[in-house]
Amino acid sequence: MIADGAIIGWFNGRMELGPRALGARSFLADPRRSDMREILNHKVKLREWFRPLAPSMLEEHGAEVFGVEHHDPFMITVIKVAQEYKSKIPAVVHVDGTARPQMVSRETNPRYWNLINEFKKLTGIPMLLNTSFNVQEPIVCTPQDAINTFQNANFDALVLENNLVIRK
Repeated sequence: MIADGAIIGWFNGRMELGPRALGARSFLADPRRSDMREILNHKVKLREWFRPLAPSMLEEHGAEVFGVEHHDPFMITVIKVAQEYKSKIPAVVHVDGTARPQMVSRETNPRYWNLINEFKKLTGIPMLLNTSFNVQEPIVCTPQDAINTFQNANFDALVLENNLVIRK
C-alpha cells in the first residue's frame, strides 16, 4: 500500500520515549514522491507545507544513501544525502540537501525493519518516510488514540498491532 502511495498510521508495540517517532507511533509514506511532504503536511498533519519529514531506513544502507557510514537509531543527527540519492527520495531531503534519518536495526526492531525491507524489495529504496502519528495534538499513545485519529484525520489505513483497517 505504501509503495502505491498510501499514507499509513502505524501503531506497534510500546510507545517511544524521546523527541522523535521511531516506528512505534508513526505515519509512514513513500519517500520517492516529491509531493508527499506537501500531502502529509497539508492534508494529514495540518501544518505548514515546508515542515521537514524524515526517513526511517535499514541501517546497513547508510553508506549507500549518505556516502559515508552513519549510525543513528534515534533520528537526532542531520547528514548530507549523497547526490545520486537526492532525486530518488525527495520527500525526505531537506532544502539544504540533508536528512535526519533513523537507522533501523534488524536486531532491535525486527518488525519495523521487515516492513522497510519489504518496501525495499518492491521499490529498491531502503527506507520509508516517517513522521509522528499525531494531528495537531500529542502523539497517539493508546489504541483508542490511534482509532480516534484515524476516524478524524485524512489518511488511508491504520495498522494497529496485527490489525489492518483500510479507509473506504
